[in-house]
This record gives sequence, C-alpha cells and structure tokens, in this order.
Amino acid sequence: MTVWFTPIARQVMVEHCKAVYPREGCGILVGKQTPSGWLIARSVPVPNKKAEERPDRFEIDPRDYLRVEREVEREGWHIVGFFHSHPDVPPHPSATDAAFAWANYLTVIVAVYGGTKVRVRAHWFQGAEEGFKEVPVVVALQPIPIREVPEMPPAQRVVELVGEVEPFVSLAVRKVLEEVAAGTFVLFRFDYEPTLSSLPHLLERDGHAVLMVRWNEEGAWEMFVRTRSER
Repeated sequence: MTVWFTPIARQVMVEHCKAVYPREGCGILVGKQTPSGWLIARSVPVPNKKAEERPDRFEIDPRDYLRVEREVEREGWHIVGFFHSHPDVPPHPSATDAAFAWANYLTVIVAVYGGTKVRVRAHWFQGAEEGFKEVPVVVALQPIPIREVPEMPPAQRVVELVGEVEPFVSLAVRKVLEEVAAGTFVLFRFDYEPTLSSLPHLLERDGHAVLMVRWNEEGAWEMFVRTRSER
C-alpha cells in the first residue's frame, strides 16, 4: 500500500500548513483508492474551526466536507482522507487524531518546524481496534494509473546530498550522471525541497529517466534515476 501525491497536491497541502503556522492547518484529500493504494490528485485546504480556540487542534466544518464532496464527485474523484498539521511536533497521530479519525480513510500529517521545514507522513486508520498503519508517501512526477509501486533494483551508486542547497544539488547530480556508465541506477538523497521543482525536468531534458521520488523516514528526499542508455 502506497500513497501517491501529484506534485501540486502535495505543494498545496504543505504551503497551506506553512501559511497558518503556528496554528494547525487542515484540509481534504481528493483522489482514488484501489487495493494497491491511493492516488491523491488534489488537496483542498479548508478553514480550521478550532484555530482561534485551540492552536493545537483542528476541526473541519461538515458544510465544507459536503461542498467538496459534491464538487469532486462530479469530476469522478472521491474524498479519500484528510490532512492537518502538527506545528513543531513530529507527524505521528495523537490520541485526539485517533478519536476523530474515520475508518479506512487516510490521515496525512504535515509537521511544520519553525514555519519553514516540513515532514509529511501518511497514516491509514483501520478502525478503533487496529488503529493507524503508516504507509509510504511517494510524489508522482507525471500522471500515472494507481498501482503497486514497482520494486526498484538495488542502486549501483548512492549519492548523499543532505544539507546541500541549490545550485550545488543540481550541479552535483548532473555531474555524477555524466560520470557513470549508461543505464546505471543511481539513488540521490537530499533535503532541499526547492530542488523538486527543477531538477527532475533538467534530468529528463538530459535524457535520464527519473523513476521515483519519495520521502524517506530520515527526513530526506530520495530520487531514483537511471542514466540515459546512450552517451
């Protein structure tokens, strides 16, 4: 089971949570579910009814839920879960989150640190007895049918760029890809989020294949790239 976010769906969710910091932000996740996972096509921020009363609580107005539900069902989508932020707190479900979670819906938590740095975690609520199960979050860089995430072959080279910023990240990645053999599978790790908006397009233009981008448990992005087959 995997949660696939389109880039814009993740960006809208994250930027909303940053904008309302240090209060909790919240919203509705729109997409589709199959036995293999979820595709999140849209994130719809909505007002937090608890924002003024409790900065560490959130509540979605049922009227907002019904409005979004009507809109998306006309487009062939469904509400598959909800997101909210944890200001300066890790993105793990609290007892309050469990008390208000809906069975078989996603609870995506965006931890916002200092109003800038974020960590995103997805949790599938399986009911009061089984509780939450964390599921991997993957950013889909291009439209895909929802399916099982293909197993990635072992990386032939791993490049650590955590702590680096642009333009160094992009320059380092492109340099490595020019040095290795054609068809090599390379894993890059970095934590500078703006890289996501530019680097994949540069690599595709260079003829390389960006196979997957995902957020790992250690607080870094992982980008799987196969170098172009011809030099």
